[in-house]
Amino acid sequence: MKATIENIRIAEQDRSYNSYVLKQSIFDDYWHYHPEIEITYIVKGEGIAFIGNKTVEFHPGMAFLLGPYLPHNFISTDEEDVVMEKECWGLQFTQEWLNSFKESSALQRLFKAMSFGIDLGILKDQEHHAFETIVGKDPLRSIGAFFNLMAMIAERPEFNTVSTNSAYSNVMSQKISQRMERVSKYIQDHYQGTITLSEIADVASMTEQSFSRWFRQTSGLTFVDYLMQLRTTVASNLLINTNKAMTEVAEESGFNSSSSFNRAFLKIKGCSPREFRKKRAY
Repeated sequence: MKATIENIRIAEQDRSYNSYVLKQSIFDDYWHYHPEIEITYIVKGEGIAFIGNKTVEFHPGMAFLLGPYLPHNFISTDEEDVVMEKECWGLQFTQEWLNSFKESSALQRLFKAMSFGIDLGILKDQEHHAFETIVGKDPLRSIGAFFNLMAMIAERPEFNTVSTNSAYSNVMSQKISQRMERVSKYIQDHYQGTITLSEIADVASMTEQSFSRWFRQTSGLTFVDYLMQLRTTVASNLLINTNKAMTEVAEESGFNSSSSFNRAFLKIKGCSPREFRKKRAY
């Protein structure tokens, strides 16, 4: 498998950009990039996003602004017996189209930051309503809401960028994209069991030492920390959405002992699994 350049058809009907609402079939392992700018708004669902050379957890209400050619994918952390409802709203447009408006000169700071990907966090009510109008049926109100949303984002005092490499430096190496897709898919398929460094290095066709160095440079995390983050995210979903016992949650999330389960939660969530469940119950 290799990183895919996604072909997006802009302005097919009554709009100068592509807006969409996706349900259920999203958050699969699909490592791709495209020349369009994209805003991804997670309405329902949880998981881990790969953006450039970094990973970040996503939750309902969060949005991400992705610059042209920035590799990305969003992976849900569902369990077989816990089918999470998933919904994503998206907006895709070209920088050339936006630059055709003289007013876009006010967006230069935003253009620079988006090449690294911007974590917009939880959208404010006004931003949510603007996005809702953008993906709605009225094209005139949609484009008005589009510029309103862009203005609200651009007026933020600072941008929380995600990747440490810009879109253009990431996309230059297809080998990196192909390798990361193989590795992330293998981890997603096998995280419930033991994955050794030797095993995952073989998937990447690298030595253990080279893999460890490459994975940290590419994802921003060590392999062990990434696996811990993924398992903790899966466990969080189970703690919130099921009444399963702690031992069962730990086992189904890939932790081989209660002690490692508790250590991971304390490190990543800042509390024990039991405390996490209790907090989310209220």
